Amino acid sequence: MSARLPYVEDPPAEVAPVYEEAKKATGRVLNITKLMAHHPPTVPAFQAWYRTTREGPLDPKLRQLAYVKTSLLNRCGY
Repeated sequence: MSARLPYVEDPPAEVAPVYEEAKKATGRVLNITKLMAHHPPTVPAFQAWYRTTREGPLDPKLRQLAYVKTSLLNRCGY
């Protein structure tokens, strides 16, 4: 399934630091971030929340299980 909005590959200035941080941390910018960049004020808040989730105390395997279960419950392919 493709996105209904195009991904923002060249971010506006206020989102560029978030893109750089993502590239440094994971080697790429997540597609959800590229979509959210259409509304720049949401990106830093989302990134801060995501970082907390990603780096939290939850075991990585359990975290993945939670992602998959939530996806299944919402009938969303993951």
